[in-house]
Order: sequence, then structure tokens, then C-alpha cells
Amino acid sequence: MIKYAVLLGLFFSISINGQEGQFSKLIETFSEPQKNIPQDLALQYFDFTPTERASNLLTGKVIVRTKSYIIVSTILKCNIGANCEQSSLTSFTPEGKRIATIAYERVVADCSFNDARTSVFVSDDLLVFREKREKLDCIGDGKQVGLKEWLEFQPIKKDGSFSKSYTDIKAIERDNYIFSHRIFKKEELDFKTEEELAIIKNEIFASHGYMFTKKKWQDYFESKSWYMPTNKDAADKLTDIEKSNVALILSIKQ
Repeated sequence: MIKYAVLLGLFFSISINGQEGQFSKLIETFSEPQKNIPQDLALQYFDFTPTERASNLLTGKVIVRTKSYIIVSTILKCNIGANCEQSSLTSFTPEGKRIATIAYERVVADCSFNDARTSVFVSDDLLVFREKREKLDCIGDGKQVGLKEWLEFQPIKKDGSFSKSYTDIKAIERDNYIFSHRIFKKEELDFKTEEELAIIKNEIFASHGYMFTKKKWQDYFESKSWYMPTNKDAADKLTDIEKSNVALILSIKQ
């Protein structure tokens, strides 16, 4: 019985080490972008099988790596007769167990439209994408005849899984929108100048329609198309995230 238990333990140890070795082999392939992922690894880790529309799964890059998880991007180039490239994000445990998969970047276009999704911000707790839908004059000169753009926010949980994404149409016009959507740490702002910190803080208030009393800030934000001065006091309109970032900036400036 003891001998059986020892053999069983040895079997599982070899199996786990083998799985971790395979996962290390997979991650090594991401040292070079746009590289074919071996079909056995593509099937094992991404459930990918070749089709007429997509014959190969390509490496993107390692997007985020923490002690708890690693996120990589993979690319599919579509064989549909148009400019078509789509990528996905997959999160894994350090041992190689798949956690979740979501859409990453995308370009699908022909003479009549351009549909694009681009990564614009990456951290270990939040991803931000710029979505663009562009209509083009296919029959005429190919000029733009319609455009819609917005930002999509994708929170990442501490275990590497993804929370429900959400959009913010107005944020795309702001320079420092990210400070309304993510709590920052002091070390992330150490490189900011006092003027930059002041702009970030005041932009948070401006996004809630705060009416500035100083001409400097009146002139600065009135030049922004999104600014609508409506409130003499906007402190109670700030979200918990914004309150945390404002408090952090004030503590740094002291």
C-alpha cells in the first residue's frame, strides 16, 4: 500500500512537472511576436484548431505578468479577402492552468468600413481599449462619411480573471480620463511634475462641471470641448476612485 502511494505521488509529480515544462515552452514562444504557435500547444492551451478562415494561431506578447497570473495575447489573421486581424487575451496561472479568455485588439476593414479596437492602457488591474467604427465612401473617393469612437474598460481581478467590462463615451475626449477609472499608487505618480498633478486633480473636478474661480483654470478647461461648467461645488459628485486619487495627489504636493 505504501509502495502504491509512493508510485502514485511520483506519477503526479512527473505529470505536474511535465505540464509546467510545456507551459514554459509556450511562454518562450512569445519572445518573438507574429510567430506560429505549434499546433499541439495551440490546441492544448487555447483550444485552437486550424480552419479555412484561420490556418495558424500566432504569438502576440506577454501583456501582464504577476505572481498570481500571466496574460498573453494571441493573433488570428483571417483569410476572408479583406484586411482582417483579430487578437485575444488569455490569462493563466503560473503553472499553466487557463483562467479566462477575452477579446483584445482587432482590425477589420475594406473599402466601405474600418472597424478597429486598440489597446491604449495596460496595468495589472485594468485594461483600456479604444473602439473605432468608421464608415467610408466605397463608391466615391473613399473619404470618411461616419465615425463613432469610445473607450472600453476591462477590470482584471487579483486571480487573473476578468470582471464585466464597461464603456465611457465621454472619457475619450479627456487627457487624464484614467484617473477617474483606476486608483493609483504613489510610486506611479513620482515622475509627475507639480503642474501635471494639478492638471490631473483639476480635470477630475472639471469632468463633474466644477466652475473654477482662478482664471488660469477657467481658460484651460474652457478650451476643452467636453467641459461644461455647471457646479460651484463638485466634491460630492466625485466617485470613490476619484476621491482616492485626489487625496493621493494632495498628499504628494504637501
